[in-house]
Amino acid sequence: MKYLAFALLFLLASCSPSGIEERLDQEKMAQILVDIHADEAKISGMEIVSADTNLLLFHELEKSTLKKHQIDSVTLVHSFQAYVQEPKEFIKLYERVNEIMEQRKKASETSHR
Repeated sequence: MKYLAFALLFLLASCSPSGIEERLDQEKMAQILVDIHADEAKISGMEIVSADTNLLLFHELEKSTLKKHQIDSVTLVHSFQAYVQEPKEFIKLYERVNEIMEQRKKASETSHR
């Protein structure tokens, strides 16, 4: 989570405010955020001591995630900003993120049996 927060804060600071019309729809945004959080978990599980190495790995995984979802980092940041500006929508977004994470966890547990 700390990598996502760092990366998004850095990108948010360098971007202009966006409107609600520019944001990704909730489902697509939730899918992307779930993948980003999964990337963070992978890195965290590696227990790498160097913060620089962690950040480099995160950026590589993030590039792959963005490519998978066929969006660029600017679109992600603008969408994230738009959701942050609407707290009720942001809460709904993360409720959906949590649902997807639970579904993936259950599917993973089922496939490992």
